Amino acid sequence: MQWILAGMLLLLCACSDKAGSGGDGDADTDTDTDADSDGDTDSDGDTDSDTDGDTDSPPDCTPGCTVDCEQGCFDMGDCTSTETLDVLANVETAGVTFNGASSDLTLYYRPAGLETWFRGPDAVVLPDSSTAGSLFHLAPEAPYEVMLGDNAACGTFVTQPVDPEYTTTRQLYVDAAADAGGDGSEGAPFFTIQDAVDAAAAGDDILVAAGVYHEQVSVTSSGAPGHYIRLLARDGAILDGTSPDAATVTWTPVSTDVYSTPWSDDVTYLARDGVRSYHFGSLDALTSGTGNGDVPIDEGWFIDGGLLYVRCLDDPDGHAFQIADLAVGFALDGVQYIWIEGFEVRFFGATEYPKGIDVRDSNHVVIRNNRISEVSSPIWVRRASADVRVENNTIHQSAVPNWPWDAVKGTDHENTAIQLSGTRGAIVTGNQIHSIFNGVGTGSFDDDMNPDISFDVDVYRNRMRLVTDDGMEPEGACINNRFRENVVDTVHNGVSLAPITYGPVWVIGNRFTDYDQSGFKVSNDSSGAVFLYHNTCFTDQQEQNGMNASGYFENMVFRNNIVRGTRYAVEITFETGLNDLDYDNFFTTSGAPRFKWDDVRYDTMALWCEATGLECHGRDGDPGLSADGTFTLEEGSGNIDAGVHIYGINDGFSGTAPDIGYLEYGSTGTLPLPSDE
Repeated sequence: MQWILAGMLLLLCACSDKAGSGGDGDADTDTDTDADSDGDTDSDGDTDSDTDGDTDSPPDCTPGCTVDCEQGCFDMGDCTSTETLDVLANVETAGVTFNGASSDLTLYYRPAGLETWFRGPDAVVLPDSSTAGSLFHLAPEAPYEVMLGDNAACGTFVTQPVDPEYTTTRQLYVDAAADAGGDGSEGAPFFTIQDAVDAAAAGDDILVAAGVYHEQVSVTSSGAPGHYIRLLARDGAILDGTSPDAATVTWTPVSTDVYSTPWSDDVTYLARDGVRSYHFGSLDALTSGTGNGDVPIDEGWFIDGGLLYVRCLDDPDGHAFQIADLAVGFALDGVQYIWIEGFEVRFFGATEYPKGIDVRDSNHVVIRNNRISEVSSPIWVRRASADVRVENNTIHQSAVPNWPWDAVKGTDHENTAIQLSGTRGAIVTGNQIHSIFNGVGTGSFDDDMNPDISFDVDVYRNRMRLVTDDGMEPEGACINNRFRENVVDTVHNGVSLAPITYGPVWVIGNRFTDYDQSGFKVSNDSSGAVFLYHNTCFTDQQEQNGMNASGYFENMVFRNNIVRGTRYAVEITFETGLNDLDYDNFFTTSGAPRFKWDDVRYDTMALWCEATGLECHGRDGDPGLSADGTFTLEEGSGNIDAGVHIYGINDGFSGTAPDIGYLEYGSTGTLPLPSDE
């Protein structure tokens, strides 16, 4: 993103000229994000607009600049407090927490050795009276200092490198075409991956040749700092959970379109010709072709009394069935410094909770460049895991988007590509996800007041398409969960915030398009701090609101977002709590812009502002988005220079003020969405 790159350059320039940032044209130098009654972001309602038209670069940060420094850097002196901040640093961000009390929630940070400080987004007070906040646009592998308020507490940290450091001391070889009894050398490779894992020690690379490996790999040995145990697949290395007996089944007709074959094993996932088959809830449901919610489903399967039944509109003997007899592809339990890369993982589905890669109570794990398909839970990080990276994987299923939502919701077809339900410091980036029920989930709905379940998580630059329910779904405490620069297309809800109980959760610079429910889903008495900045939500589906809500919510801050629908721009049919919306562009194509808030209808944004104090600096005109599929701002868009400056979020904007939407005008768009390949 253009303003993100510019923000990183600011760090290198040490508060020298910030070309084009606008100085006196800063839209708002006091970005207090507490909800207020008049909808303004400063006390006087003034947008601090430039009175002389001067848009020259601001001066360097000079001694004495400590309050509302428009150039974004502050002369605060050294941090001398004896109170210590806890910092959990990722690659480009850091989460900051403090268990003491401070009346000043301003966060300042600087590269080590720099004289002046940058201001970050303000921290928030959590329900347990601790304090939490996040820093953005940091350089990888760099030392920083951080300060809460004016010397309330201090901390230092070093961001992570883009690539974790490792040293290889030995190579072990695996080849499915080899003879059993090998020693793992290149001339006598192991026959199974499990044999190599059992023999591996810190610093070993396990090189897996092309071939199909029908095994469940249990990783119980650990690497060491800088010396991972790395499982590295050559092209064509496939971990497959399909039972060999599936190739020899024969089918007996039972009734019209219903057939059976003996099968005694437990199965929760079955595919036909590589495509997932619908799991009916009972034999009667299969016989009648009735899916969940009384939805008609033509074909599928069910196991009952030692028989596997299929409903098939033609002869099932003409098809190949993938019937799973293994539960998990890679199972990591209580280990550290494990690296899994390059595998195809598919067709695992025995037992109730099958998984592609299961990370349990494990730390310092890298999961990269794998292709995981036709598994109910492709990647699940849980219990007390920490520092897990899930990067550049391709994850998909088949058939799920073809079934009606009611037929899937509440069944074992309802799943999530990447689920983080017990992790600290996780990174999820660069993944391609499509044709699945949910994209990326963090936290826990059932244990939603537990602050340890999803702590300091980065989900950024992922691409998702054909997601039946929610693209991103943080649930529960979710302290310092950051969702940045993701693109989600053809989805039920872009991001679901239902509920957040602690926060802060940050939703920044994402693009949600072609949704049939809402770009932002808010519900279930969500009360934790949520900040939605610079997102673009666009749907062209008929009679579809730009934003809906299905339950009470409060403590959410909206700034610089585009939300565009075809019915209401925003429809809230019940009374909400205290929220803070301003400088957003809410638009609908249904004639004059229409809004419904607290179940009251407003025909224009001006009337909405007058009645509620919300969106008094917002826009209700056409967003002016490009027609090339990137949803960037076109020339002449009213959203150019119409946003508000937010310290630590968009300091590197160009022009007189930040633009509204997920990209600054002139940016080139985003990476392509995943294909069906």
